Amino acid sequence: MAIRAGPPFYPAWITPLLLTAANVGTTTSFRYYSPYYHKNFEIDTKLAAPPGAKIFCATGGLQLTLGLRKKVVIAELGTGAVCELPPTSRPKFDFAVHDDSVGRVYGVKVAAGIDVSHATRLRNGEWVAWEVCHIMDQHNRTDFTASPDCSPVLHDGSLYIMGTDGQLLVYNCKHDRRSQILRKPQGFRFKFKDCYLFESGRSELMAVLVGHQGTPVNVVKLNKRTMEWEKTESLDGSSLFTGTHTTMMKRTNIKWMQDKVFLPRLFDRPETISVDLVQRDNELAFVPKLGFTHPTTAKDENHGIHMWTCELGHGEEARAIWGAKRVDNNSIWVDFGSSS
Repeated sequence: MAIRAGPPFYPAWITPLLLTAANVGTTTSFRYYSPYYHKNFEIDTKLAAPPGAKIFCATGGLQLTLGLRKKVVIAELGTGAVCELPPTSRPKFDFAVHDDSVGRVYGVKVAAGIDVSHATRLRNGEWVAWEVCHIMDQHNRTDFTASPDCSPVLHDGSLYIMGTDGQLLVYNCKHDRRSQILRKPQGFRFKFKDCYLFESGRSELMAVLVGHQGTPVNVVKLNKRTMEWEKTESLDGSSLFTGTHTTMMKRTNIKWMQDKVFLPRLFDRPETISVDLVQRDNELAFVPKLGFTHPTTAKDENHGIHMWTCELGHGEEARAIWGAKRVDNNSIWVDFGSSS
């Protein structure tokens, strides 16, 4: 008797995935790009989010925070279920940051001044109304300009907001909820166009600086003793996924991905596969829908030439961005490996 082979499946946890969302608020098409397979995995999900909502951040692998005007929702990517937070008193956030240890979400506005709002979830599951702190009103000064593209980072119980020149503004989340513009670091020593702040797996505050047209690329970390930015030549075998509101460093055993920085820009169009997201042996995987045939689940054997990358510590010159198309302005890195 012939044995029919089961449908192919693609593990979703191997590397972080670049998520884009189309038609948010109706039948939302979530498209996950895998740098490992060089494929898009597309899932149609009914999502009760405001049409045209902006993606603020991704947390816990399967959670997405979105918002439009005064409405903020947290969506579960696996089910499409949505938790609506209380309406905000501010017309629009630029970023959102989660503190799961206390069940709190921070909404940060950096355009035309800096405001930090927060909503807290009670033990009964209800959300307390947003509280607002007008940060720049505390300082009444104009010598700090927040980076418009660099998401704030929760680090050591405080919210760190990056300035356009490498300065840091710290908002104390635990005690008096006051803010301070740090005297040091005074700035970066490198020329750059885009900057992204993140926390490493070792709980170090770091930043990646990307030059005009993708070169040069510098990764720096904050020396807590001298309070200065120091350049690092290695990611210690990790990969760095950046260029969106979520930047993440991920340990990997995939040789060609180690010590590389990945930006959401592609040099050619990947194949798109319509899939379901399923759980197998406590791990998430993409399974092609019935009627879709594909000959192989092989990885991308061209070792990442389709996506813009730069390898640190090997004297490699960053590849120019010319010809690499930005995936989507409303895209974000997600990590299903952190949800298993």
